Amino acid sequence: ELDAVNRIIGTIGESPIDTLDDMTDVDSINAYRILQDISRQEQSRGWSFNRIPHFTLTPDTYSHKIPWNNNFLFLKANHHRHKLIRQGEFIKDLRRDSVIFEHPLDVEVVLYIPFDELPEAMRNYIIAKACFVFQQNYFGDDSLVKTTQMQMQEAWQYLQEYEIDNNNYSMFDITYVRKLLMR
Repeated sequence: ELDAVNRIIGTIGESPIDTLDDMTDVDSINAYRILQDISRQEQSRGWSFNRIPHFTLTPDTYSHKIPWNNNFLFLKANHHRHKLIRQGEFIKDLRRDSVIFEHPLDVEVVLYIPFDELPEAMRNYIIAKACFVFQQNYFGDDSLVKTTQMQMQEAWQYLQEYEIDNNNYSMFDITYVRKLLMR
């Protein structure tokens, strides 16, 4: 994260910092906050590296409650009997208005991954977008905005290539193509 913050503040010509602990420089603090916000925002989309389509949540044996995990960015029951949300430290089923679960739940989950553990393509995109947002919000030079915007677009393309290479996508998965084949 230190390298990422230094790249972000470098977009406006700031000198690099040595540590993320005890930051006093306002630009560094803002850059770090933007980096964290964009990381969480982009990961919440659900990617091949952080989306688990079938994840089992098991209730506690005694309380029959399922604790909330702060790494959950998205949680959806795979069976439409449950509508799940966070209530305090536990998962709640809105349909039943209860935090008590008698059986394990099969859910789809999107997990928050620490920045240093993200795939290179995602880290590059998050940094590029953070540079763009930071530069646009705090410096506003039109030529730099265009440069950081181009870098962000290139990083987005690289991320999309990563996703395509790491999944079994097919043109036949597209509804329109399926309809054409049925003619």
